[in-house]
Formats: sequence, structure tokens, C-alpha cells
Amino acid sequence: MEKTGFKSHISGQYNRNLEELFNQVLEMGGLVESQLENAVEAIKGENRSLAKQVKQLDKAVNKDEIEIDRLCARVLARQQPTASDLRLVVSAIRIAVDLERIGDEAVNTSKLAIKMAKVKEIPCDTLPGFNGLMEIIAIDLTMLKKVLNSFAQLDTSALSEIVDYETHVDAIKAKALVEIQYSLNNNTEALAEYIMQMIYSIRAAERISSHILNICESIVYLVKGLHVRNMNAEKLKQFIDDVNAESV
Repeated sequence: MEKTGFKSHISGQYNRNLEELFNQVLEMGGLVESQLENAVEAIKGENRSLAKQVKQLDKAVNKDEIEIDRLCARVLARQQPTASDLRLVVSAIRIAVDLERIGDEAVNTSKLAIKMAKVKEIPCDTLPGFNGLMEIIAIDLTMLKKVLNSFAQLDTSALSEIVDYETHVDAIKAKALVEIQYSLNNNTEALAEYIMQMIYSIRAAERISSHILNICESIVYLVKGLHVRNMNAEKLKQFIDDVNAESV
């Protein structure tokens, strides 16, 4: 599937509608990327103002999701798309939902910065699980950049690597939670309130990687016309590898 297919219809308005929809998804992705970048910097610096910006950006992300829904409805009502055009509409709706939820999870992750900004005597980076959280968000950002690039290029070649990243995130989360459990068992009652927020942030960061994996599935459907939902990571990776090998 080539992006030029969205510009090849006799109707110029149809071409513009599809192009607008495609670009709107990319714009929404860029906003979510900014949210994640701000979230990680907010937590590192216990920057309450930056954490609030993550929440402010979420309003723009939510508006973009509504705009994508509107564009999809317009294409469906006026052009009655089929084949690859219809797959773009369906994929855009799915991807917008996942991006919106990533935005929500970025807000949840950044709440740690707001909480820790109030207690200067307890540096955030001394809390158990801090390094794991930073590592997961860094991987989330890498995954998000790669998946948005895959969408922009209509290219599935990097998706297998993204699945590997998601599996790695699960391992980091498990290790971080073990570290936190160990701390809770060793007289850190005074830190319990902050450690609980750390747990919430780690779980939110982990869920971001799961939503990015969903976007991978939507891109496979968009580009290859194949349904790969509800596969576990191992089967999904093998499926993507096989499909890409057949395309060479």
C-alpha cells in the first residue's frame, strides 16, 4: 500500500479529505509525544508546572480525537470508501482512541511530579522504582516515535522491533515492582504515600506501551489488510516477521 493511493481519486475533494484525515492522526501523535516528553522532564525535575502542561496538552489531544471522528464520519457519509480507503478510516478511528488513552496515561504518570514537588525533603529519584519508571517512559517515547513514523511511511518493517520493546517494558515493570515491594517490607512507612504514587505512575507508563502495541496492530491492518488483534506479543511478532518476509 502506498500513500499516493490517497491522492489518486478523480474527486479532488475526496483526496483532500483522506489527506486531511491522515495528517490529523499524525498531528495528534505529535501532541501525545510532547505530553510524554514533558511528563518525563516533570518527574525528573519534580516540576509541577511542567506536569500541569501535560494535562493542558491533554485537552488538545482530546479535541484532535473528536476532529478525527468528524473527518471519518464525513468521508464515510460523502464518499462511501472501500478497500484501502476504508481501512484508513477504520485505522484512524482505532489509532485516535489509543493516542487519546496514551495522553490520559501520560497525565497519570506525571501526577508523581506534582506530588513530589510538595515534599522537597524527599527527592523523587530516591524512591524505589524511580529508575524503572524512567526507563519505561524512555522506551515508551522510542516506541511512539517509531510507530508514528511507521504510520507516516505506511511501513511495517519496524513493527516487530516495537513488539520487542513492549515485552522489555513488562520485564522492567516487574523488576521495579519487586524493588518497591522489598522497600515496603523494610520500614519505609513514612514513604508509603509516595511509593503508592510511584506504583500508579509505573503502571500508567506500562499501559502506554500496550496502547502503542495496539497502534502496531492497526498499522498492519491499514498497510496489509490483515487482522492481527488479540494476539499475544510472541505470535504478533512472528506474524509481522512472516508478513514482512513475504513482502521482500
